[in-house]
Amino acid sequence: MTTRKLRKLSSIAALGALSVLTGCGAALVEAPYYSVSEVQSFKVAGAPSQIMMLDIVDANDTLDNQTWADALSNHGYPPRLNFVTDAADISDTQTIKPENRLVVVVNPTQTTMRGTLCTDPQSAKSDGTSDRVIVRFGFCAGDDIISETRARFVRDKFEQQMINSADTISFQLFPRHIRDEDDDNCSRRVPGC
Repeated sequence: MTTRKLRKLSSIAALGALSVLTGCGAALVEAPYYSVSEVQSFKVAGAPSQIMMLDIVDANDTLDNQTWADALSNHGYPPRLNFVTDAADISDTQTIKPENRLVVVVNPTQTTMRGTLCTDPQSAKSDGTSDRVIVRFGFCAGDDIISETRARFVRDKFEQQMINSADTISFQLFPRHIRDEDDDNCSRRVPGC
């Protein structure tokens, strides 16, 4: 087979796999956005006791706060974060910096992205006509966005898909290294590239 035919076959196979996943109702977590070149130090400095505030903006109250906190806690690279929605939930020996937080916006408005995710997140009421639920996740340090990603969940499987996707979301929001896609000398096998 020629290289051209192999590429065409691999493209067809990839589309087939994607359609199977879509047919199964798999959640889609999009590629992340980073406003910094290194997230790990912001994570460590922002959560000295590995506890971070979780700020949920959801006009529909899709899930209760504890479900969100439990689902998103203890994922990703060490030190792993535990999330709380109330600063009073931490022990006396723990430190929390409320300005450093994970913001979750369910059914975000068009203006809720990048910096506005940290300063003015807005959730729109769902009319129930869409079979997908869009959720925007952002790691904020005060008013500044550090990292951000977006996920699309199937409405009927929302809670389970969110729980199943929490590990991926955490790895994207809090990476140990960020790939430098613009560096021609960077190999996929080299950490941090």
